[in-house]
Amino acid sequence: MWRLGLSTHRGRMLVSLLTVMVVGCQSGPAEPIATSTETTRSTVMPAATPQLIEVGTMQIARAVHTLTELADGRILIVGGCTSAGCDTGSPDGATAELFDPTTRTFTLTGPLRTSRDDHAAIRLADGRVLVAGGWGGQGVLATTEVYDPATGSFSDGPAMSSPRAGFAAIELDDGRVLLAGGFTGNHTTTPTADLFDPTTDTILAVAPLQEARGSYAAARLMDGQVIVVGGYDSGHSLSSAEIFDPATSTFGTTGAMGTARLKFAAAPLPDGSVIVMGGTGDIEGRNPFATTEIYDPLTKAFRDGPRMNEPRYKLLGSTVGLPGGAVLVAGGASRPEVLSPKADVFTSVSGELDQARLFIAAAPAGGGSVLITGGYDQGIQPTRQAWMYRPSP
Repeated sequence: MWRLGLSTHRGRMLVSLLTVMVVGCQSGPAEPIATSTETTRSTVMPAATPQLIEVGTMQIARAVHTLTELADGRILIVGGCTSAGCDTGSPDGATAELFDPTTRTFTLTGPLRTSRDDHAAIRLADGRVLVAGGWGGQGVLATTEVYDPATGSFSDGPAMSSPRAGFAAIELDDGRVLLAGGFTGNHTTTPTADLFDPTTDTILAVAPLQEARGSYAAARLMDGQVIVVGGYDSGHSLSSAEIFDPATSTFGTTGAMGTARLKFAAAPLPDGSVIVMGGTGDIEGRNPFATTEIYDPLTKAFRDGPRMNEPRYKLLGSTVGLPGGAVLVAGGASRPEVLSPKADVFTSVSGELDQARLFIAAAPAGGGSVLITGGYDQGIQPTRQAWMYRPSP
């Protein structure tokens, strides 16, 4: 089996808003980490450069999993591929655990109703967590589950109108959640879209995307609309973008990126614009990008943004918005870096992961800190290792 976004991960293969919504599909067994021919620059780090430190290990090794900050500050870690090669339906892919930032300990919770990776997870307004889609042992899932922190258990949620993996879950201003596009199988994408209503625990199909896409990126705009950009469809990467309007539940086209890209990240910026970062132009990831582009909702156009210090891709769930509007990019390389929108520059943090890791996951951990976990290495081996980004030493 060859699932497209994991890399071609699995060579045999986006959204909380403040935890920036990112999507990078996994779609089958993974390919080794690709190297880039791009020339990169390094940023000189000041004395007070933010630090990366080790904070122990998860109960289970994971990649292509999700991290979701709960209302009480704990972090829910869900699913993922858990064995070498990142096969679908991993033995421990139905497990979940909780990280407590005060004690820096990991404890099992759940379990899930079914094994899933390359899924989407998002905290709802009432504190529960919706977990949707992803790859299971028998293929891509249309099912959802809802985690209740009060009981530490998952229950069955409503089914989506289509199976999906490598897609985004974006909360709207009214608390509903947009679930759009994604992969339905190897190389196969869907334009379908759904809205999950947490007040009734129901899913309603809405008008489809203008273009089927998986492994795309998405973010909510200041006016409550949602931009969906890039990705993969019909054998090629996409530069197109479209806007979802919650008032009409429809998608409309907007300006396109200058570069077609997939397996990248998108993050809202304080001025209302959205930055897209990294990715790759081909499904094999032979040449990851260090480039970025910025979407201006007023002009409905993209412009070149600041260059990252390292090329990065497979950024599913590894980008987090920080207090003050900065953005942490944790995955795709051995050293995370931070975008300062005011300075319009990326700065590498002090400290490194054990090596470059793809499909790593990250989430806010209080006080401007960020928990970073898992990911897989050159040998497609997930890790239990966890790190903490700290804004100052």
